[in-house]
Amino acid sequence: MSHAINYWAGEKGGTGKSWGARLDCQRHLDLHQDFFVIDTDKSNATTSNYYGSYKFDKQAFFSEATERASTANPLLDAALLRPVVANCRAGTNESLITWLVSKKVPQTAKRLGIKMRYLFVSDLENDSLNLFEPTAKAIGQYMPIIFVANLGRNTTDLEFFESQGFQALLSRFRAPVVRLGLFDLEMKKVIDGRNSQRKLLTWGEARDYPDFGILGQQEIQTYLEDFYAQLERAERLADNAFSERETSKDASGQETETLPNSTIKRNSSNG
Repeated sequence: MSHAINYWAGEKGGTGKSWGARLDCQRHLDLHQDFFVIDTDKSNATTSNYYGSYKFDKQAFFSEATERASTANPLLDAALLRPVVANCRAGTNESLITWLVSKKVPQTAKRLGIKMRYLFVSDLENDSLNLFEPTAKAIGQYMPIIFVANLGRNTTDLEFFESQGFQALLSRFRAPVVRLGLFDLEMKKVIDGRNSQRKLLTWGEARDYPDFGILGQQEIQTYLEDFYAQLERAERLADNAFSERETSKDASGQETETLPNSTIKRNSSNG
């Protein structure tokens, strides 16, 4: 049985990719599903630091050099066994496309029944939002796109995101939206290791953490349930939209796969 790979990505650093990936990890646990987590940034394993028990036994990372593109191959190996939560370093779109094209990943994934999804995580700042269209054009031909609006990083400057033009852009690429709401910063500190045990807490551990009390525990449970419902809906919509596009493309005989030409703006700081 094959599974899905969720690439938590987006070209800008610091938008909350790791935050979303950790929520996705907990979703699998709460659904009683084994999964693998893979951090594609070798120097910053920000997701597997929390969910290390589910780390795949082979490292996978993206290289822009075609002759080294095989370094990402373990992602597909993992997806043959379990669902995969992949936390991607900022600025990896070009190297991701290099792997997809040079290793014929979409064709192999389709044959094996492996789904792939690209979750574009944005802090809703203009520089992040401006990266969505080129990303959707480049990546959308290979897999569904889901837009993750991290309102926890930006609760005031939403004019561009809520504009008719940007909403039309989301509709054009048929990208469903997942909204991550603001999470209590004091509780976040505890989850991130500022507790008496100096331990990083999974979402499941945080949900049962005694010091949070009944209100804090309920807040976490509600936050998780809202995220799960949104992501499951977004996955369903994105998968259906992509399937329809693939059917249409097969009927017209279109072939659009090309190696990247460094036209996508990149940001090297990690998110």
